Amino acid sequence: MNESFTRLLDGLLPPEVGDELRRNIDAALQGYLERMNLATREQLEIQEKILRRTRERITELERRIAELEAAHAESPIDNPANNPAVDESDE
Repeated sequence: MNESFTRLLDGLLPPEVGDELRRNIDAALQGYLERMNLATREQLEIQEKILRRTRERITELERRIAELEAAHAESPIDNPANNPAVDESDE
């Protein structure tokens, strides 16, 4: 991004402006951009990948939870009439 501004700056400033002034303007511009706390394209793409993987993982975990809940609801252990290990006469 800084390179784009440098090229723009080169096009706007007359050729007789010295390199030191160009460097000072470039440094000031860079400092201003840093204070704006902007993310680079690369940082944005990395965060998009992380978000996409996180969403995929959440979807997979939700699917797995639903499977476990369904298996638990069908489990004969929860129903004492279906579980010979539970003797209701002891209660």
